[in-house]
Amino acid sequence: MDKLTLLKSLKLFSRVPQEQLLQLEEFLKPLTLADGEAVFHEGSVGDSLYFIAEGRVRIAKLLPREGAPSEAPLYKDLSILAPGDCFGEMALIESVTRSADALASGPTVLLRLGREDLDRWLAANPALALGFFAQLVQVISGRLRRSSDELALLFDLSQVLLEPFTIARDLLGRVLDRITPHMDGAWAAGAYAYNEFNDELELAATHDDFASVPEASKKAAAEGRTGWLDDQTYVVSFPGPRHALGCFLFRRAAPLSEEERTELDRALTTTARLISTAIENISFRTEEGFRSRLNKVKTTEF
Repeated sequence: MDKLTLLKSLKLFSRVPQEQLLQLEEFLKPLTLADGEAVFHEGSVGDSLYFIAEGRVRIAKLLPREGAPSEAPLYKDLSILAPGDCFGEMALIESVTRSADALASGPTVLLRLGREDLDRWLAANPALALGFFAQLVQVISGRLRRSSDELALLFDLSQVLLEPFTIARDLLGRVLDRITPHMDGAWAAGAYAYNEFNDELELAATHDDFASVPEASKKAAAEGRTGWLDDQTYVVSFPGPRHALGCFLFRRAAPLSEEERTELDRALTTTARLISTAIENISFRTEEGFRSRLNKVKTTEF
């Protein structure tokens, strides 16, 4: 994607005439990154806005981790950004430190716009300044809204996970009912639980008109597929130490944009980790109960 085409695609510059975009294009500096390479780290002082031309960028928080220093760092993804997205915009408003790491996800090409270069561009086009910063505020507001929605989802989910379930199927049914109201649009969904007796994922609960979901999608979910099957259908699995502990299959009536798919993928991947832990705890409590009863029987016999 060339610089001008990229700028035209951004909401941030949707009201800027092409003549002024051509001037701004001269200030954009390309930056090529390898997979996993950092654009910036949390705590560093920011002075630039970045546009993604190719690849993806993870905005992530480094989490504390116990263990040997040689272990790989553990991150919590806050957002996954794709071509056409921008990030680092707070550095254009005030001199503050970065609140998270920005890491390349695969080979990535960025265009960097420094604060001084932006100031020179706006000084040459003062009539654009108010509109530019108004659009910038909208971008920031949209990200805050998505973060608030995810926090509400995680809080709602935490209330369910605290309940004393004894069967994974019951847990997945309750969780499915709690998740879908947080998802935009009309969704049909199904929950699959692992059956250790036949080593298969079996349908445990459904939401809305699950019968309308294509059989090919249901088969893919039962086989342990994960990720986007198409622009309407998503499968998120619950990873376990030896096999998937289950999965959710979601299908929306209307297709999703790439941005919507990326955001949903990130949010549901986070919830999947929590659900995996809850299922493992159910299995642990069940095994402990069996062992306790077995010990009581042995004690009674002897």
